[in-house]
Amino acid sequence: MSAPNLKELNESIEMLSRYQDRLQKEIISISKKLQLAPQKINSNLESHPELIEIKKAMNQLMAQRDKQKNESI
Repeated sequence: MSAPNLKELNESIEMLSRYQDRLQKEIISISKKLQLAPQKINSNLESHPELIEIKKAMNQLMAQRDKQKNESI
């Protein structure tokens, strides 16, 4: 299997970013309905396992994209 090209990497990053935004909004909405303190909401966002995995995946994809950009210069 060949390495993804820049377009595919950018599309993947964009999709993950949109999913991350939706998940964060959902967590915030539910937390507000539960009347949690803003500090607790932020704590939940920072420690949410799925959000952590999304951030890791996005960082890896961005690093791969940047590496490919530098190699093509």
